[in-house]
Amino acid sequence: MDEDDFLTQPPPPPVTEDLALVVDDVEVNRILARAHLELLGWKVEDCDSGQRALALLHRKMPAVMLIDVRMPGLPGDELARRIRRITGPSVLLVGYTAHCMPDDVRRIQAAGFDHVLIKPVSFGEMAAIFKRSG
Repeated sequence: MDEDDFLTQPPPPPVTEDLALVVDDVEVNRILARAHLELLGWKVEDCDSGQRALALLHRKMPAVMLIDVRMPGLPGDELARRIRRITGPSVLLVGYTAHCMPDDVRRIQAAGFDHVLIKPVSFGEMAAIFKRSG
C-alpha cells in the first residue's frame, strides 16, 4: 500500500491528538520508545514496517510519529515523504537513526522529518520533543 492508494480511498482520518506511532523493525527499539512515550503521557501504537504504518494511517492518524530511518522494505525517509504527501504538516514526524554525520542528518530532515534523534535516544531527548502539555 502506498500514497497512491489514498487517492482512491476516503481522506485520511482526523488526527488523534493523544496518539503516538512508533515505526521500527527492531522489537527492542519499539519497546523502549513505547515506554518513553507512555511515560510522557502518550497512547502508543507501533508497527514493525513502513508498509504496516501506511496501512494503519487509513484507520487512525497519530499526532506524532517516531520513525526509524533505516528499515528493510520501505525505509523511514521514504515513509516520511509519503506521509507528508498524505497529511502535509499536520503531524509531527521524528526520525531516529544511528547515522549521525551532518550530511546524513540533512538528508533525513529533507525527507520531511521535523526532528532527528540519534540512537541511542535518552528519555531526556525524547521528552524535549514529545512532552505533552496538559
